[in-house]
Amino acid sequence: MAKIGVFYGSTTANTVMVVTTLNSELARAGFEVESHNIAGGDIKSMESYDLLVLATPTWTEGELQEDWKKALHQLGSLDFTGKRVALVGLGDQVNYPDHFADAIAELAEYVYLGGGQIVGQWPVEGYKFNKSAAVEDGRFVGLVLDQNNERELTAERIRDWAGMLQEEFAGY
Repeated sequence: MAKIGVFYGSTTANTVMVVTTLNSELARAGFEVESHNIAGGDIKSMESYDLLVLATPTWTEGELQEDWKKALHQLGSLDFTGKRVALVGLGDQVNYPDHFADAIAELAEYVYLGGGQIVGQWPVEGYKFNKSAAVEDGRFVGLVLDQNNERELTAERIRDWAGMLQEEFAGY
C-alpha cells in the first residue's frame, strides 16, 4: 500500500499519543506511515506525499496549536492538488462547547485553498457540543477526539476511522 505522511503539532503530548495509536492502526491496515512533528518548522515535505494526515489540538476558544500557527505561512504556499488529506482534531467539548475542535477547520481551509481533497469526514453523533467550525454538511471535516472527557472512546474511534481511511485512500 501507499505511504502516508502524518504531520502533527502537540503541546501537552495528547496529540502525540493519538498519532502514535493512529500510526499503529494505519500500519495494521497495510500503509507505510511516516510521522513528522511540525515543531521543527519545515512542512514543505508534505508535498512529497499523495496521502496526508494533519493532526492538531484546539486551544481554549478555537485557537490553533502554536506550532501550526508558526507554520501557517508555509502551509498557505503548499500545493495540495491531487492529494487526499485527512484531519484529526482534539478538543474539549465540556469546557469549550462553542469552539469544539475548531482548529481543524483552519487546517481544512488551507488544504482546500491548495487544491487538496479532504477525506475521512466523521459523524457528529455521540458528541455534546453547541458549535464547531469543524462541522461541514453535518459532519466533522475529520476525526475529532476529546482526550479530556472521552479518552475511553479514543482507541475505538481511531480504529474505526483508520478503517474508513483504508477505503478512502484505496488506489493510491
